[in-house]
Amino acid sequence: MSKLDITVEVCGMAGDGTIAAGGLINEGMSRGGLSVLAFDSYPAEIRGFGRCVTRSRIGHERRTALEEHTHVLISLNDEQSLSRVPFLTDLSAVFFDNRPPAPVPEESSLAAHVEPTTALFGMPFSDLAAQAAGSDRGRNLVALGGFAAVFQVPSELFQQAIVKKFKSKGQKVVESNVRCFQAGYAYAQERFSERLRDPISFPPRKEGPDIVMLSGNTAIAEGALDAGLHLYFGYPITPATPIMEYLAKKLPERGGRLMQMEDEIASIGAVLGGFFAGKRSMTATSGPGFALMTELITHGVMSETPAVIVDAQRGGPATGLPTKTEQSDLHAAVFGGPGDSARIVIAPTDVLECYHLTMKSFQLAEKYQIPVIVLTDFFLDNRVESVPPPVAGDGDGKDMTVYPDPDAKEPYRRFKITESGVSPRALPGMEGYIFTATGLEHTEKGLPDYTPENHSKMTEKRYRKLRSALEDLPSPVEQAPVGRMDLGVVGWGSNFGSVHEAVNRACERGLKVGALKLTSIYPYHEDAIRDFMSRCDEVLIAELNFEGQLANLIGHLHRKEVIRLNRVTGLPMPPSVIYKKILEILGETDS
Repeated sequence: MSKLDITVEVCGMAGDGTIAAGGLINEGMSRGGLSVLAFDSYPAEIRGFGRCVTRSRIGHERRTALEEHTHVLISLNDEQSLSRVPFLTDLSAVFFDNRPPAPVPEESSLAAHVEPTTALFGMPFSDLAAQAAGSDRGRNLVALGGFAAVFQVPSELFQQAIVKKFKSKGQKVVESNVRCFQAGYAYAQERFSERLRDPISFPPRKEGPDIVMLSGNTAIAEGALDAGLHLYFGYPITPATPIMEYLAKKLPERGGRLMQMEDEIASIGAVLGGFFAGKRSMTATSGPGFALMTELITHGVMSETPAVIVDAQRGGPATGLPTKTEQSDLHAAVFGGPGDSARIVIAPTDVLECYHLTMKSFQLAEKYQIPVIVLTDFFLDNRVESVPPPVAGDGDGKDMTVYPDPDAKEPYRRFKITESGVSPRALPGMEGYIFTATGLEHTEKGLPDYTPENHSKMTEKRYRKLRSALEDLPSPVEQAPVGRMDLGVVGWGSNFGSVHEAVNRACERGLKVGALKLTSIYPYHEDAIRDFMSRCDEVLIAELNFEGQLANLIGHLHRKEVIRLNRVTGLPMPPSVIYKKILEILGETDS
């Protein structure tokens, strides 16, 4: 059995049911035991117009990135789908409505623009939906039925997915959608019986944990819940809003509270208040909201108050590209705000790391009494992966607060200067521990003190926490051969998935290339990164920003200038782009 690796795309106008159709493909294929990585792209406007595209990479093996090409295109709107034609592979299959609700001019006809090698499957989506359910609202389900029949996917996989999706809307809605799917399935079986494709092969069912479809945002929310989140304060902003929406349902069930605040400044202020009182608290935002938070984040640095902030990056600057992906908040996350303000920045690279690193962020914040920023991006937040349900490890939710020693003889000093930089932290209400905490520079007792000597030693103390925190921060992960390499590729965030696949492809070709994954962005494991770079003749850092922000941060660790690969299209970077760059650097041809 050859290994399956195809990309299925659904494209339509906002309101066509594109995202719903893509979700059903993901659920159906995952139920059959296939690995799925999927991503939705939609306009920033609230609703009514604009192109929606869902892309699902489906296969027998787990994949970590999306490629540009498409094997199957399900078009719910010819005009919107035309832009996807250049990405169709040879021998691809296209499903389209051959009797759409409104006439399609010839110049906008999908059938008139595809290559002769493309297999066209024209179906009367609207008519079949109207016959099956009394309206054309189920035309996306008809299209799915056609796809399932032509690729000989067991219909029950999709029907089970339909039931799961619509059962909350009542039995009539479920039955209506199932009928539409069945109508498309029957039509395609009858009309295309001579043109059926090789059946999609599903692996044998294995005993083990169930597989769930999980987005990055859901994984972050679940990680926070399992970490013992008590309080969430937030203000809606794309792409972080789904975290708040999920927690609004789930957090009260765990005894916590969620409040939508008037803005991002109020949100981070409340988070600091919650943690100051000893309750695990969190907020999530995106670039523009993060910019508003920066002064109070540094208040957390100065007052040594823990905080957990998710910065779900999108395209920028300003309000920028709300529904596009970019990795251009790195400098803001690491350095944003007034003064020397030490904080921890961690960046997951896939959905499961979203869960585990969010959990860890609470412990880091508590132990080092410092704001921790979880840096994600639109592609990571919104994509879904078929994964085993994430499970917390022993001690993952453990309270890591460094409390005062009740047997200590000396008077309590909240900001006591220590070798680790960490001072014992008393919570309000603990008898005998009175202190002052403000945003002003202060003495060990918290009283304002602006003398040069005090500011120097207090700044040094706060930065010593970063050195101590490295013991608890994830080390870089190598995907590299032993010994010297001609080229090393460094990646972070969701873009590491593309680095991973590109380097794999290069190694299969026999090239001496390795990859390094960074999740601890600041502070970073300088020795490990330098060791990797020192074994590479050349170092390439690939990231989704214009400036090469990670390259700016760690590039000096290499003995010569690192090579930068930067892309700001608002789209994820395909592995093929990195692979071509690898070949170019090594003087190889793409044969």
